[in-house]
Amino acid sequence: MEKITITDGGGTEVEDPVSSMLTLGLEGLLLVVLIYLSNFFSSSETALTLMSKVKIKEFLEKKEEESERESYIHLFNKYLTTILISNNLVNLFASSISTLIFLNLLRGVSEELVAVVSTLFITAVLLIFGEITPKVMARAEPDRIFQRSIGVVRFLTRVFDPVGRLLVKISDGIIALRHGKKISEDLFITEEDIVSIVQVGGEMGVIEQEEERIVKRAFEMKQIAVKEIMTPRVDIVAIEENQTVRDLIELIEDEGYSRIPVYRETIDNIVGVCYAKDVLSILAEKDCEEVKNMKVKDIMRDALYVPETMNIDELLKILKSKKIHIAIVVDEYGGTAGIVTLEDIIEELFGDIMDEYDYDEVSGIKKIGEKTYIVDGSTPINDLEIELRIQFPQTEYETIAGYLLEHFKRIPNVGEEAVIGNLYFKVLAVGKNRIEKIMIKVLEGGRDETGETGGNGSGGSGKGLR
Repeated sequence: MEKITITDGGGTEVEDPVSSMLTLGLEGLLLVVLIYLSNFFSSSETALTLMSKVKIKEFLEKKEEESERESYIHLFNKYLTTILISNNLVNLFASSISTLIFLNLLRGVSEELVAVVSTLFITAVLLIFGEITPKVMARAEPDRIFQRSIGVVRFLTRVFDPVGRLLVKISDGIIALRHGKKISEDLFITEEDIVSIVQVGGEMGVIEQEEERIVKRAFEMKQIAVKEIMTPRVDIVAIEENQTVRDLIELIEDEGYSRIPVYRETIDNIVGVCYAKDVLSILAEKDCEEVKNMKVKDIMRDALYVPETMNIDELLKILKSKKIHIAIVVDEYGGTAGIVTLEDIIEELFGDIMDEYDYDEVSGIKKIGEKTYIVDGSTPINDLEIELRIQFPQTEYETIAGYLLEHFKRIPNVGEEAVIGNLYFKVLAVGKNRIEKIMIKVLEGGRDETGETGGNGSGGSGKGLR
């Protein structure tokens, strides 16, 4: 604004005080407007980055303009670029106006000092009112802020379109040079985002607890190794290759399994798998006695071998592609670590699936009294935590038998007891080299000590309850 001067009696020109006050007032008003705009653009930036891809697409689909029917990542980049350009221009103008104001207020002071004071002032004001406050508010209500600001942002996007396009292309070029490719649109919605959305939906009651658990488990499958869900080597029901089909039929009837691994000499050398369906097909085509006298190796199929460190999502893809339901799990030395089936993977996702051959109790856990349970030694600790609603300390073992072996430092005798935390354990049955049955009681208050009855206890035979 042009300064108005007047001449005093001595001929000296002095600035009109009314004009000076008017100029200062207009500059102050302009600064307030610029700070408000900085507040607006900062909150818009935060709201845009916090809005989900789905919600932004829903909003844009309500608009009928063809120009808005662009990919999410392209629109996101355009809007974000517009906001950043606008905010930087506003802050630049605010800094300039602040300097002019302080030059008027601090006349007679060196320009260097005025610049320092002005910079400190505008930095503090913009940090508080143009950055921190609006962004905190936008984080609390991103939807409302987005709806309020998107109209202005879309208008400014058209205004700054040539500059915005140039800046976006430069940015994409820098990213391509650094990472070797452009940022994928998929990166704007991650697995963590989906899990978070599902978790919030569960807390709000929009998504059922079971549905929430299934979604979470689906994403956790990439982190679960085959060895965590397999049937361990000691629990494998298998048959030697030179036994007869008659023996195989009896084993299938006794155990209730439709697929039986076949080994050569030792269980560490599994060479194939026999299917109950194949036995039925052969019996329908040939003489019954002739079939029953055949060797198991004559009707077995090739086995699929997988390492125990393989993730179960990768295993699921292999089983689907090969159209088989069972795989032999091998350790790093090539020995048999266990077996894993398609049902094991499905149960990891949906929970235990009980059929006519399974126990009525879930996961080998049977409640016999108030907070008292009989548990198979092979029961996973995770299942116990869910069923008993308790929390075990971190351990390298996956089953309750392994947890107790870690505590006892040896194979305990039948009847031996232990109190660990608020849990009472009593060994009910042991095999040759493992714990088979345990009684667990949840105590009101616990102590971390072990009490032993000694000897063979009440069941010295060591035969597990089956």
